[in-house]
Amino acid sequence: MGADWLERYWDVSGHVPYEVNLGSAHVSALGNLLDFALRFAVLDGVCGVGKIQREMRKDMRDDRRRHCALQLEVGALAARKGYALAFEDCFQPGAPPSDVVLRIGRQALRVETFSIMPDKRSQETDRFWQRISLRIKRIEWQHDTPIAGTISEQLDDEESAELLRLLDKAAEQAVSTNEANLVSWRQAELLVQPPGGTDYGLQFGAEESDSWPRIVSKLRQKARQAQASGGGWLRAELLDGTWAFTPWAQAGLRTKIDEMARQVLPLLSQFPGISGVILSNGLGLAQGNFVGESAQTSGDSYGLRRVLPAVRVRETMIVAVSEAGRQQARTWVDIYGAEASWLDWALDRLGLPAWSEIRP
Repeated sequence: MGADWLERYWDVSGHVPYEVNLGSAHVSALGNLLDFALRFAVLDGVCGVGKIQREMRKDMRDDRRRHCALQLEVGALAARKGYALAFEDCFQPGAPPSDVVLRIGRQALRVETFSIMPDKRSQETDRFWQRISLRIKRIEWQHDTPIAGTISEQLDDEESAELLRLLDKAAEQAVSTNEANLVSWRQAELLVQPPGGTDYGLQFGAEESDSWPRIVSKLRQKARQAQASGGGWLRAELLDGTWAFTPWAQAGLRTKIDEMARQVLPLLSQFPGISGVILSNGLGLAQGNFVGESAQTSGDSYGLRRVLPAVRVRETMIVAVSEAGRQQARTWVDIYGAEASWLDWALDRLGLPAWSEIRP
């Protein structure tokens, strides 16, 4: 990216990427940073990857960075399964390029990737949660006192400072008495445990999000764009709160894929040549206990939940909208269904230690 990339990114966006900012201190951010670096290494020499790198050097907006990272993700996961890859590939002269093309045998899958970013209010809320969680983690590390519980609403600067003061004092007491201390203040209920505690479940509340209209608009726009590029699949990363702040997000996996398919099928079936869409949350911290799970609808759409290294979890919805899509949907199950072991595969391919050795 160049020695001055982070400085230029800061000048344009007012911050550096989350995984870079917190990579040295936050386990999930470190996992994301490793994924990003390893994908470039795994895809070195693939046709078109240099175009992605050049775009990331030149365009340092968050949405473009996420778009490029998603291209790399699709390519790197598919590379493990033996697909031949090309980025920014045109299906005929004069046509706009597809973001990613996967080829194996006679099968070719064209993919249009995009991220739906949070709106301004959601971004402000997310920055607060990142800031307060990092400061709470620092108290944990300083005193070796795990902290668990819930902050149900966003706090202002003065309230945040007071909460952190109370937590620091409770941590000191937990060390001296070897007993847990409950900090109950404003919208926070947090248990500070003595050294040796095992509960690190820190959870945040948030207002419900009504993000579906934005998603519908983006899906239509990208479906038209994909049609001009030869059709195929849409790959969407939803970072707008859909997976966290909606009633749908609280449902079971089978209910989620049934409802997602019900919403998406009539929308995308209006666009001939579009096979389907793969939607997922971003790779974030797994707050709570999760287990891997898969679910299938009667129309050959699939919901996947995979628990990933570095305390992360991903849910992926694969919705087929055409006969070709129904035949190809299992391909995406194979690609994303193995995501939990991709990091160790990439590390081993480069002769590096497994994740469990890097971060026991």
